[in-house]
Amino acid sequence: MLHDATRLDEILGVAETLFRTKGYRSTSMADVAEACHFQKAALYYHFASKEELALAVMKRVHAFFENFVFSFAYDKTLRPLEKLLKLNEAIEEYYLSGHGGCLFAAFAIEQIDAIPSFTDPIQKYFSAWCQAYETIYLEVFHSDKARALAEGLVSDFQGALVMLRVTQDPKHLYRLFGEARQALLAEHSAKK
Repeated sequence: MLHDATRLDEILGVAETLFRTKGYRSTSMADVAEACHFQKAALYYHFASKEELALAVMKRVHAFFENFVFSFAYDKTLRPLEKLLKLNEAIEEYYLSGHGGCLFAAFAIEQIDAIPSFTDPIQKYFSAWCQAYETIYLEVFHSDKARALAEGLVSDFQGALVMLRVTQDPKHLYRLFGEARQALLAEHSAKK
């Protein structure tokens, strides 16, 4: 059983990297099997199709973000600025790890109309990301402003991630981190 769980985790990790770097369309089941160093038939033992594999990868990535990134927004032991900084640090660590861009954005652009089963996990991921920022901002801003800031920040992050991928320069991410921090600090200072 452990062997299957380890193998499954390896498959999902390799598939995530390939999907993030090559895209859905350009990644084949054979690519995943080859990168895992086993026969394609072994991959089909775990996943009946590339679509099923991609859905499992999205589920795994979303779970990672819920547990190790978005969770900072809900940590009641932290103040709003600490939550924001920790959340942003976790995002930075994930995206600067050299494994390509945002899986969900790539799938949305490339396949959301072609593969309807991708729509729900993509929407849930971006909703969870917005909700994490909104939760932090709600401690300082009224609800409409918190929601608008969160949605704007997440959409701006997607552009920054594209620029990071193209230029290999994280300055756009750092600019957004600074703007998010500054918005929180300015409003907090104004309320004092």
